[in-house]
Amino acid sequence: MIDPADYALWNSGVPRPYLKALSRDDLLTEGDGVRVRDSGGRWYLDGRSGLWNVTLGYGNTRVKEAIKQQVDRLPFANSYGYGRPAQVTVDCAEALVRHLPEGINHVRFASNGAQAVEMALQLSRFLRLRAGQPERMAVFAMWDGFHGQGPGAGMVTGVPYLHHQTGPMLPEVHHAPGPFSAGATQGVSDMERLITEFGPERVTAVIVEPVVGEGGHILSPEYLGSLGRFCRQHDIHLIFDEVVTGMGRVGDFTRAGQLPDVTPDIITLGKGITSGYVPMSAVAIHDRLYEQLHERTTGDTALSVGSTNDGHAVAAAAALAVIGALTEDGVLENVRRREADLLSALGKLQAQHPELRAFRALGLFCGLELGEPGGPSWSPGKVNQLRMTLESRGVLSSSLRVVPNLMLMPPLVITEDDVAEIADALDGALTDVKSGRRPESGFAKAMG
Repeated sequence: MIDPADYALWNSGVPRPYLKALSRDDLLTEGDGVRVRDSGGRWYLDGRSGLWNVTLGYGNTRVKEAIKQQVDRLPFANSYGYGRPAQVTVDCAEALVRHLPEGINHVRFASNGAQAVEMALQLSRFLRLRAGQPERMAVFAMWDGFHGQGPGAGMVTGVPYLHHQTGPMLPEVHHAPGPFSAGATQGVSDMERLITEFGPERVTAVIVEPVVGEGGHILSPEYLGSLGRFCRQHDIHLIFDEVVTGMGRVGDFTRAGQLPDVTPDIITLGKGITSGYVPMSAVAIHDRLYEQLHERTTGDTALSVGSTNDGHAVAAAAALAVIGALTEDGVLENVRRREADLLSALGKLQAQHPELRAFRALGLFCGLELGEPGGPSWSPGKVNQLRMTLESRGVLSSSLRVVPNLMLMPPLVITEDDVAEIADALDGALTDVKSGRRPESGFAKAMG
């Protein structure tokens, strides 16, 4: 246990109870490949890629060298004001749009995923105001969708505790059940139905994750295609939040690029855009919105949005290196192969452990549903116990606070042997939880 008086970092929503479970030996000190080491000397296979963002693992030579060279050449240039961005930031934008869906040819860089989401919402509302449509401010999102935290991103996130923890925030935000929700309407989607009842002429944008982070629910091409046609029919901006799914996680640069029947107006990217080595995110917009922005902007009414570190030169260099890795180093092909390995391994585990009630994977984005056979779902606490038991067996994963699922989000460069190691550890952890055995480490015991 760490004495709170000796711990200067505030990194938990419940600081003091959290510290009862933490020792100095639990702090992470080193990363190598797909593994991290703690101060106590133990190595773990990082099956959650940091916070789902260290997509190329730790110590990727291409990204490290790009960062070092950019620091030596030009460590910073302002991308928000004054009109003189770094050359590397322009190069990064031009390289990125070559891998985005047709028509999405302009990128604005930000510093994190939540900021990118809020930029997208600000752009949508700005265009409505400049078009003389001040009544068209409503935004629709999905329950259990996750778009970040903060006054804007936290409100479109479909997790109620974020809406209430600090009082009133962004107004005119509405949520609809996803097709995976209990009691979802069959046929016409609840999103389209509720917008129709509300009045499409009052709606500026719909924001969805094509794969929902809270549980890994894969929105079908049919669902997204219908939603895209509905939005186009009613001139509603369709925003794909691909902060998690983008940059290789699903085996391509974007999930949108895998869907022939829908092209969103805006795509947000983050997490894997620099493999987590440097903070960065992006807002990519379709030509039609870019032209509207041009037509509706004057010197006195420009959209003022951004911050100091947006389009940071070092981050842009890292992102260029990631684009190179995805296109030249076989990373995307590896994701597709390891997806097949993971699905096969989980299928075998399910046959042995009926409490693994369902699993979903698209690329290396994987959610596991757990519950008693023929009974209730496991509580978030029990899923967290599984997570800590898995950690005691040397594999890091993620459990969710609201949706009781275990998430596996390993680096995109894992091997077939790494997948087998994850499956073996999960097999043992499920057996431990069923038999009531507790993890060995004090940290795992306390947190479990």
